[in-house]
Order: sequence, then structure tokens, then C-alpha cells
Amino acid sequence: MVLGFFQKFAFSGFAASIAAGASLVSGASVAPQPAYGLAAAKLEAAAAANNAAHIFDRADLDNNGILDRDEYEILAVVTAELAQLNGFIAIDAGRGLETVAIARAVDGSLDEASKARIEDRAGREFRLFAGDDERLASDEFVTAQLELFLATDADRNGVLAGAELKSYANSQSKLATLNS
Repeated sequence: MVLGFFQKFAFSGFAASIAAGASLVSGASVAPQPAYGLAAAKLEAAAAANNAAHIFDRADLDNNGILDRDEYEILAVVTAELAQLNGFIAIDAGRGLETVAIARAVDGSLDEASKARIEDRAGREFRLFAGDDERLASDEFVTAQLELFLATDADRNGVLAGAELKSYANSQSKLATLNS
């Protein structure tokens, strides 16, 4: 009898504590944190090189320190898909992720023909950057990305801001290749 009473008492006490805990959790206001940082206001050449090194590390799928044509093309298509879906490019310049808004289609998706054009353009870029060995080392990738940086630095001050930064982000997104 005492054992049955103890079991009922323990069970009801346990149930009450769970209910109280659940009400505390549901009553607490937790502000969701953004997945990406704030909008980037400027990008310096050193930060662009740091971002390129981070991109290379993620794109090197087999971790052999070299990008082959397939890895480069995959990077281009995935970058374009994410940019189209999110409406921004994320830049990892070593101080946290920052975003740069880009123009995108309303529906947020890429059709197969668009993906094929991006892949074709990426293949041509890869041959240009990789050279005869058809292998793109980290330093070659960073150099290619810095050339893109310099091409968009209209005032030649080593810092991208405003329209320059937007142009750089559009180039990074690979979506601009759909119109070229």
C-alpha cells in the first residue's frame, strides 16, 4: 500500500515538474539569431584574399589541395544556386560572415539551362586560370579572385564599396554569366 502511494506521488510530482518546465520554456522569449552577419559596407583586398582561401577550402571536395575542373564547376553552380535562393553573397573575410545583396529572379531557382550555362562558363574560366596542368592550386585560385577584385575596383583605392562591392558580389554569384 505504501509502495503504491509512493509511486503515485512520485509520478504526479514528476509530471508536475515537467509541466512547469515546459511552461517556462514556452514562456521564454528567445530572439532568433540571423544565420549570416550584417551587410558588408566595404571589402579590402586582403579580406577578399582571405575569403577566396575559405572558398577554396570548401570547394576542394577531396581535400587534396587542388581544384579540378569538376570541383570548380560544382563551386560555380552551387554558388549561383545559393545566391539565387538567398538574394545575397556571403563573404567570409575573417571577421565573421557578411552579406552583399545581389539582383535575382523572383522565383529563387535556377533552371537546368541556366545551370548548364554557368557550368560551361566555369569550365572556360577554369581552363584560363588553371593553365596547362588543368589543376588549380590555392594560390592560383586566390590570385584569380584578386584579379576579379582589381577588375571591380574602379577607383583603384584597394577597397570595394557601394557599386564596386555590388559588382563584385554579382560576379561572385555567377548569375551575371547568364546574361553573357
